[in-house]
Amino acid sequence: VSMPCHCPDIFLENVTYDERIWYSQAVNRFMNDKRFRIEVTGVKGKTSTCYLIAHILADAGKKVYLRSSRGSGPFTKEGHQIDELKSIAPPYLLDLPAGDYDVMVCEVSLGGSAKADITCITNLLEDYGIAKKSRRAREAKKDILSDGTNIVLESEKDIWSAYGKPLRLSKKKVTVEKDPVFGEPLKVSVKYKGDHEISLKGNYLALQYIEAMDMALEVCDAMDIPADAVLKALSDFEGVPGRGEIRDMDGIRYIVERNPGISHMSVERTLKTLKAMNILDDALVIIDPVSKKVCDKLDRDLIEDVVRKYGAQLIVTPGDGTEPDIPAGVKTVVRMTKEGYQ
Repeated sequence: VSMPCHCPDIFLENVTYDERIWYSQAVNRFMNDKRFRIEVTGVKGKTSTCYLIAHILADAGKKVYLRSSRGSGPFTKEGHQIDELKSIAPPYLLDLPAGDYDVMVCEVSLGGSAKADITCITNLLEDYGIAKKSRRAREAKKDILSDGTNIVLESEKDIWSAYGKPLRLSKKKVTVEKDPVFGEPLKVSVKYKGDHEISLKGNYLALQYIEAMDMALEVCDAMDIPADAVLKALSDFEGVPGRGEIRDMDGIRYIVERNPGISHMSVERTLKTLKAMNILDDALVIIDPVSKKVCDKLDRDLIEDVVRKYGAQLIVTPGDGTEPDIPAGVKTVVRMTKEGYQ
């Protein structure tokens, strides 16, 4: 019997079987794709990390294919060409398209093939319960770990070392050098094959991407990508559509987040970023709680607690696509929609 790790055991209550394996373990048995592959899982930051990796590698001249919760397709210097919308569950690693790609970058929701050339676990910000809380997230995420290069946070070494696979630790590489200002370039120092200073573009919330950049640079270092190519790509990066998009309309600052990972943790992450920019006064958070494409729902109480902590207003929409009126006096609007393909 093969089943998702997040499936409760009660579904097998009256089933007789010789062996039970998780989907990731089944993928491991059938996966025979020899192309260079990078698999990325984690609690938060998976899509951002995948996009950064794909962007840097494409800019460095690699032929790249990207599968993500936003969609799948070739990633070139012009950006991501989304050809299809596929789940990022482990079994879909068996459904990667043909093509002479140099690198396949694959976002995975829970687990992986354990056969990738490089694996990344972005973080375990919350070891949340799965399978009706009979298992923990780490029990599924760890199935990505291979006998090759496994990149994890230095702060999470003790968590992942318990599974006996070789680990490469992602350390701090990108440091903010000046106070961030909404809509303006962000000056950072970068430790990558030497010490450098660059500016990140101001048309997205670059401050939200720093940890993803750290991990992407660890991947690039493992692949020996030249420093000049990496630094140029970071400087040219404009964020992921729906992840920290920003715009200014009629004197109101708008931040747009559209992804399946919207939760109380991502709300706090965004509000913490905006607080660092001193733009939380007169702020409004708008949450769209409904998505038919993702498996988990929002915890409204936890989100309300976070929004209250940062002193912002909160509107939760009916989820029917209608846009609420913006109250008078609001200067910053954070619009969050839970959507994507898990």
